[in-house]
Amino acid sequence: MAEVLTDPKARLALVRELLEDVSRAEEPGQIQLAFRRMWQLYPVDLYVSASIRGMPEGQYKVTRMIDTREVARSADDGAAIYARHDPWKEWSRLPSHTGGLLGEIMTSGEPGLVRLDSVADDPVLGNAAAEMQAVLTTPIFDRGRPLNWAFQFVRDAEAFNDEALELFVMVANLSGTATRNLVAVRQAEQATSRLRGQFEEVARVQQSLLPRQLPDIPGLTLATSYLTSDQAGGDYYDFFPFEDGRWGILIADVSGHGAAAATVMAMLHAILHAYEGSGLHPHLVLEHANSRLVAAGLEGAFTTAFLGIYDPSTGEFQFSRAGHNPPRWKRGVSGEVLSIEEAGSLPLGVFEPLGATSASIRLEPGDTIVLYTDGITESFNEKREMFGVDGLDAALEGCSGQPACVVDSVHAALYDHTHSRTRDDDQTIVALHYAPVPKVQQPTFSTAAGVLA
Repeated sequence: MAEVLTDPKARLALVRELLEDVSRAEEPGQIQLAFRRMWQLYPVDLYVSASIRGMPEGQYKVTRMIDTREVARSADDGAAIYARHDPWKEWSRLPSHTGGLLGEIMTSGEPGLVRLDSVADDPVLGNAAAEMQAVLTTPIFDRGRPLNWAFQFVRDAEAFNDEALELFVMVANLSGTATRNLVAVRQAEQATSRLRGQFEEVARVQQSLLPRQLPDIPGLTLATSYLTSDQAGGDYYDFFPFEDGRWGILIADVSGHGAAAATVMAMLHAILHAYEGSGLHPHLVLEHANSRLVAAGLEGAFTTAFLGIYDPSTGEFQFSRAGHNPPRWKRGVSGEVLSIEEAGSLPLGVFEPLGATSASIRLEPGDTIVLYTDGITESFNEKREMFGVDGLDAALEGCSGQPACVVDSVHAALYDHTHSRTRDDDQTIVALHYAPVPKVQQPTFSTAAGVLA
């Protein structure tokens, strides 16, 4: 056993060291190891801890039994002794007990100093406490109940007094609270790790539903950007080739973000890819998707969406907008940025019928359509000022209109506004630049017989 301190300043310094050790502990055993410093304030010959947590009435388990002489002989001041096992990790393998000296004391539920006559052949302690003359009993409370106990046995019946009892009760309960908190932190970290793994798996599945590469659409140059706020997001974009040569171009935003939003996004992906409606008009496709989402009964979940259908042969861009942000239309000749406000309706998954309509515009060479989600415009800076449509339009006015330039310009403007690489919501951009390939006329040749094509 360590030398007993008698100097008041040294004793106070030791209590401080004990509390510092407890505050630095990363494992429950390290807290128990710090508690051994109490033995320099008051001599202890045998330390026993026990618990009735989760046990049937009258039963308990001994979690530690340490002969302090063994600690005194150890080269590392007892660290290896405490590290031998973690009783809470090995709880199921610890034997259950009833009766004996410990059971009798724990029945009272009170702290105290008990004088001992003889504790030989105890059914639980055996002869470990046979030479002991007194035991200081310390209940450790959890939510007002003495679920754990610490027993300090001594050979000298006069080793303890009321002051020692008070100090042991306070320090043991402080250590017990710290231990429970540390165990709770470890459990939370393990749960978080499991959830993180699940989120990462959801994210991998979600990413697999997005286009692996941009399609080759006649007359269009494309660029996209997809940034999530969590491991998995609720934004979605996609491209759909139709048999008549037209292309469907979609952007959508599920309310919220994370795993739940990613799940709804996967449902929308399946609904759209399985669509076999009678007409390939944007509003009919969105009406179909809305019916399926409403039928799913996803209470509190809704999805905004914009679906455009582009015809490479004419440059016509037909579209329908279900509660989604109006796309930006950067004109190729003037560089002016317009807002496509037409053909709006409610978000998907709220009411049926949706009431969707379609409208169309005719793209001119050099025009750029920019689809985006509200994670772009609703980004805030430190002053809680929103990036907004004005910030987006300014970024578009300052770029050439080429899709890669659109993405880079918007990202740069966002960073200048927020000064942060993180985001509170998913951010998606789909940029389409129209540059049709001129039709080449076949040459003609004049002959005496006429004109040959």
